[in-house]
Formats: sequence, structure tokens, C-alpha cells
Amino acid sequence: MSFSSLKNWVERLIIVSKGDNVVVLVEGKNDVKKLSSYGVENLYPIRGRKFYDIVEDLEFCNHCIILVDLDKQGEKIFKKIKFMLEREGIPVDTSFRDYLKTQPYEEIENLPNIEDIR
Repeated sequence: MSFSSLKNWVERLIIVSKGDNVVVLVEGKNDVKKLSSYGVENLYPIRGRKFYDIVEDLEFCNHCIILVDLDKQGEKIFKKIKFMLEREGIPVDTSFRDYLKTQPYEEIENLPNIEDIR
């Protein structure tokens, strides 16, 4: 999936997040707060959970969007969770995170407020 702008990215994320059995994985409560302010649904914060518990919780999922931070720690988390989910046959969508790599934001919680996105 490709995006023409950050506004387009947000619009598409909102639409996809409302689908059946879709989960958007984020690191913590501040990420949930930011994406919720956009209207994104089905957010699942992973902070404090063990990886195998996350995979078990997402067994029902048929579309998992991983939106962890783009820093060094976030990259480690991303690779581990992606591997574990795919090993269990859970489809992982990385296009939303890949797009953020082209933007000047390393942390989800630091994305602009919805009214500032053009």
C-alpha cells in the first residue's frame, strides 16, 4: 500500500483499523492516545506484555498493523513481533510503518496533532 501524504496515511489507517479482526499494535498508552485522537480503532498497546502473550491474544486477528516506534528499540520489537505473528499464520501489514520511515517522526506519540496534518 502506498500513501501520497501523511493525511492520506491517517485517512487510510482509520479506514483499515475499523475492519473486522484488525488490530493496530503500538508500544504504549501515549501511542494509543495519539492514534485514538485521529479516530484509529482496535489499538493494542504491547508495553508490559510478554511476546508470547501478545501472539496468543492476537490469534483471532486476520490483519495486524504494527506501528511501533522507529528507533533502535522499536526496530527490535518490530522484528521479533513480526516474526512471531507470521510464524503463527497471522498476516502482518508493515506498509503503514514503512511509510513513517519516510517522515521526520521516530515515535508514534510525536506525530502531529490531527488539526496540523495537511
